[in-house]
Amino acid sequence: MSGQASIHLAGKAFTQLATNLIPTTHDQNVFSFYPNNRCCNGFEEALARYREIVPHLKLSGPTSFAPIIDAAIDIVEKNNGQYHVLVIIADGQLPSSSDRVPGRLSPQEQATVNSLVAASQYPLSIILVGVGDGPWDAMQQFDDNIPQRLFDNFQFVNFTKIMSDNTEASKKETAFALAALMEIPFQYRATQTLVNREIVGGPHTRPLPPPQEVIDHDNALRSIPFVTNIKTVEPTAAVEPVCPICLTNPKDMAFGCGHTTCKNCGESISTCPMCREPITIRLKLYT
Repeated sequence: MSGQASIHLAGKAFTQLATNLIPTTHDQNVFSFYPNNRCCNGFEEALARYREIVPHLKLSGPTSFAPIIDAAIDIVEKNNGQYHVLVIIADGQLPSSSDRVPGRLSPQEQATVNSLVAASQYPLSIILVGVGDGPWDAMQQFDDNIPQRLFDNFQFVNFTKIMSDNTEASKKETAFALAALMEIPFQYRATQTLVNREIVGGPHTRPLPPPQEVIDHDNALRSIPFVTNIKTVEPTAAVEPVCPICLTNPKDMAFGCGHTTCKNCGESISTCPMCREPITIRLKLYT
């Protein structure tokens, strides 16, 4: 299943937690989905905007989660320390050190570890959703090897593994939601002890505007004039003022409700055939 599917299911899983205002950031430089940095209104808008801008992006590597974590810290600070959940959807794990020395981290791994440690000073939970074949072996142990955090603020969920199970779709969705949310209550409780702590010198990454290609795309859409094309269709034949009951005689009797029939039908009914109002007034029409 694709990253779009994981966004959709993540939206379903987090619906009860979210305020529906979702700051969306992406890429090494961390840019917003919208030029004015406005939030997406729920996961559905986030997914729709993702689909819209992806064709105009050029993806690159190597992977580092540090910038997006630092940007999430900045968002928490801007919201006066309100509890947030950062959901990262990735198709590959962090690159490991090229010399493979045990215990030595690659620059991307070290930067991510530093940001995770810094993030543990804030009411922020971080969930990494792995999409695709990864490989994800290193991410399974990554959480256990991060030192010095004030609380365990990181959770890895192997989306592809869960969705590849030979079971009903509803059960897989439930399993994904459980895996993604299982640590949230404990993490939230742990963040309550951080309220009175003085935070010194946290990393700051402010989301940039979207890439120029995305802005050009938005401007091109806005430049298309909105035209309402309403075509008046003339009736092919004159509308005959015939009685709606017998469909033969002309309408020559009106009721107090304003509807009309022919005299013969109108005198034989007690309620209007159109609005079902009791007939108390009958007026003879002359043409």
